[in-house]
Amino acid sequence: MLRRPLTYLLGAALALTVTVPASASTDVERGYGRDKLAEKPYMGWSSWSMQASKYPGLNPKGDYSWLNEANVIKQTDAVASKLRPFGYDYINMDAGWWADWSWKFGYDEYGRPTPNKERFPRGMKWMADYIHKKGLKAGIYIPVGLAKGVVDDGDFPVKDAPGCSTHDLIFPDKRTTNGWDSSYKIDFSNPCAQKYIDSIATMFADWGYDFLKIDGVGPGSWKSGPQYDNRDEIAAYRKAFDKTRRQVHIEISWSIDINYIEDWKKSSNGWRIDTDVECYCNTLVTWESSVNDRWKDLPPWIQHSGPGGWHDLDTLNVGNGEMDGLTPDERYSYMTFWAITSSPLYVGDDVTKLDALGVKLLTNREVLALNQQGRPAKPVDPNTDQPVWWARNKDGSYTVALFNLGNEAKTVRANWKDFGFDGRKNVRDVWADKYLGKQRDGFEATIAPHGTKLLKVW
Repeated sequence: MLRRPLTYLLGAALALTVTVPASASTDVERGYGRDKLAEKPYMGWSSWSMQASKYPGLNPKGDYSWLNEANVIKQTDAVASKLRPFGYDYINMDAGWWADWSWKFGYDEYGRPTPNKERFPRGMKWMADYIHKKGLKAGIYIPVGLAKGVVDDGDFPVKDAPGCSTHDLIFPDKRTTNGWDSSYKIDFSNPCAQKYIDSIATMFADWGYDFLKIDGVGPGSWKSGPQYDNRDEIAAYRKAFDKTRRQVHIEISWSIDINYIEDWKKSSNGWRIDTDVECYCNTLVTWESSVNDRWKDLPPWIQHSGPGGWHDLDTLNVGNGEMDGLTPDERYSYMTFWAITSSPLYVGDDVTKLDALGVKLLTNREVLALNQQGRPAKPVDPNTDQPVWWARNKDGSYTVALFNLGNEAKTVRANWKDFGFDGRKNVRDVWADKYLGKQRDGFEATIAPHGTKLLKVW
């Protein structure tokens, strides 16, 4: 695929409640509203960061070859044993599950993506069943649009839709869509189009999947205009999954256009606000490409996040040290920002090889509780390289995070008046688990380049 333009509790009100997650319910009485599918930002693991990296040894069969059954089993086992007790419960397989090693895609007799036998010899249902047996939920991926191969390489009947075929699903001019123009735009004025989406949703539901990432979605993915407007297709997937009577979380990607947020809210449970966090280099990410973009890109989205649908900052890669491509200070800032802004926390690292700092960052219950309370922090001033972000917590305390996005150490100050109070307040350093005493009118600290200081104030 081309690069796509990853201790001390706050108190009972914030404590992270850990339960063993079950596979998605099929009880229709629960309903299919947004509030039933994403009551809190989801937590889990995703394959794309390791697929996309050129780190030595990760992709021995060529670009994007990491994704296969054996590797997913290893990560599933590691997440179940190391991260599931802290709330991480999704195992999401990204692009390529239906591609061979040369990235040629395969389709079944109904024009639907079919698992590649070399990557997944026992198929995707077997893979979902394995994930569920570990007490986790299974996620799968598809790009938006109708794959060119099921039009250019034949005419495939649509399953359970007599008289419908893949040639019926697109516009006569074969206009392309998605962020890579790799598919034809589906014409939903033809009833056969919904039936085709129904057939894919039914297949994923029958396999047992609980999560679907739909990629290259527009308006967004650096594309605009009628042929890249995929709102009808996302709505069709929501309708199709509702018909299956299975609760499936729909996540849309990437750089989604905020002007259509009300449509995204109706049909999906999360929306990627930016390009990929991965650097497509010899590490998983770098600070400049593109972790640091999020601080200034997120503010307009915050008001739209809540139970049922959350802004998505992309994969969290803070667990593998050298392979992450970040300094320790950058890893702290990365984890802190994702957590306090209520972004989903899905790890892109090799969970079998978490280092000590990675374990500390990913399993701090107090920080995870800040994320799961679903109260996104907001900036005092987003237009600075030394921003202060804050949120009022459910227990009445405040989360205050000082960041230094610049390349030199800087003194960063948080003023209590910016949060609506003054006087002397108790301050605790969350990551250090250290009480810093009562501070009058505010708090300041000298922060290393790309570093952070995470505080609880009360």
